[in-house]
Amino acid sequence: MVVIKAFGQVKEQVGMGEFRIEEEMQNVKSLRTYLSDKYPAISWSSVAIAVNKQYAQDQDPLHQGDEIALIPPVSGG
Repeated sequence: MVVIKAFGQVKEQVGMGEFRIEEEMQNVKSLRTYLSDKYPAISWSSVAIAVNKQYAQDQDPLHQGDEIALIPPVSGG
């Protein structure tokens, strides 16, 4: 199980700020694929993913109990 925290427009689109995924995820790419299947309206390629407060790449592994942050693109100035 991993804990997912969603922010900004991702939070709005999934309808919650925090949720859990019980399925085993091998790496960030498998999580991205899972989320894309579950929430196809979101452009997941533009969403940054942090694992345990560190920005992560698709090949980075995931472990039980990890805390995941879904960070949408930010604009402004």
